[in-house]
Amino acid sequence: MVLAIGAGTEMGKIGDSVKKAKSEEKDSPLKIKIDEFGVTLAKVINICCLLMWVTNFNNFWDPAYSSPWIGALAYFKIAVALAVAAIPEGLPAVITTCLALGTRNMARHKAMIRKLKSVETLGCTTVICSDKTGTLTQNKMVVKNFTLFGRTD
Repeated sequence: MVLAIGAGTEMGKIGDSVKKAKSEEKDSPLKIKIDEFGVTLAKVINICCLLMWVTNFNNFWDPAYSSPWIGALAYFKIAVALAVAAIPEGLPAVITTCLALGTRNMARHKAMIRKLKSVETLGCTTVICSDKTGTLTQNKMVVKNFTLFGRTD
């Protein structure tokens, strides 16, 4: 007698829980910092471009331009060019290189790394908990005893 098929079976339920776990993954601390840096950089670039455009307000009436609107448009193009030039093109390459060097350093210490995200996260780690076999846990370990220089709390 068939009671369920597909997602209704026990295997289907396991598959659904795996999908939920993958969709609930948080961004790494490095990704959060890079996003914050990108937002800050965009704000600074916008302010610089606006200041450049406003400080050249008197030049909109330059005789080289046939009207102030064309002068304003010309300086707007210069501001846009400044914004494009201010964005660091090599930033992703530098970040990838740094992560690769971190991975190599960890490999020298005989650490096994399956995902690059692990290297990103370990860079912000201050405490690592492991059980008696040395296995890292899934954020579910609780500290029961804490010993510091012979004093137990």
